[in-house]
Amino acid sequence: MIRISLGLILVFALIAAACVAFGAYFSYVTLQTAHRKAIEARFNVTAARIAVSAETAASLGITLPAQAPLADLARREARLDPTIISIDITDERNRVLFSSDPDRIGRADGARAPGTVSRAVENDLAAVIGRIVVRYDPATLAQGEAALSRDLTAIAMPALIGAGLATIAIGLLLANGLGRAARRAADPALWPSAARSALAEAEAAHAAAINPAALASTGPKGERT
Repeated sequence: MIRISLGLILVFALIAAACVAFGAYFSYVTLQTAHRKAIEARFNVTAARIAVSAETAASLGITLPAQAPLADLARREARLDPTIISIDITDERNRVLFSSDPDRIGRADGARAPGTVSRAVENDLAAVIGRIVVRYDPATLAQGEAALSRDLTAIAMPALIGAGLATIAIGLLLANGLGRAARRAADPALWPSAARSALAEAEAAHAAAINPAALASTGPKGERT
């Protein structure tokens, strides 16, 4: 019985610790996603500013390849944030027309590559005529994710250990209480008077059932007739 109780207590302690661990993991994933969205939202603002300038010029009849001032605008925007690697202005086939990094002009990189945020440039007919692609340093996300991991570990580990120890302590208290209750139940002398009376009546009924002749020869006051 003791082994079974200890085994169950350990199982419940492991379950409690696992619940805390899974909760911490899901919290990390949620915060990681929120952090990524916050970082990319900042770069989306940069891309949107350049896209608005390109769309304004396009509405005046200036084609995207002819908008040479976009190169200077991209360089200025890139200087505002040190985590930005480059800002590219591409055509509808993702070929780089202008860039804050001159070495990237003429390349045909994907707008959805890892570590990039893009914003479409549209004409007055809502047709996509190009994209603004912001390439940022992946270490920006990695540093934030590492900080989140450290903070959650510092919070989750004490909670995990505490949950396990608390479960063990509560289990031992319950097991001790159940043991005392079982010992009291096994000793009729410790029963309440009503329970002892019921036991005596049950024993008398049992004896009568076993030896009905003795019951018949006994008077109402327990004397033989």
